[in-house]
Amino acid sequence: MPLVFARVGQKCIIRKFSCSCEIRMRMVNMGLFPGCPIEILNSMNGTLLLKVGSARVMLEKCLAHQIHVS
Repeated sequence: MPLVFARVGQKCIIRKFSCSCEIRMRMVNMGLFPGCPIEILNSMNGTLLLKVGSARVMLEKCLAHQIHVS
């Protein structure tokens, strides 16, 4: 399912990206890659706050539509 449909507090594993190579590389540079565990901390004003390892990352929901998780 796309990440944007995950609920606050839910823990997920990134499965794949459905975006351009350039955007995929930006996400990898932020620590987001297939197999990476993440947790949705908050959803507000068109953005998602994620916990990735010990870091926190904010993503626009338009990007979250392009990340598939399980």
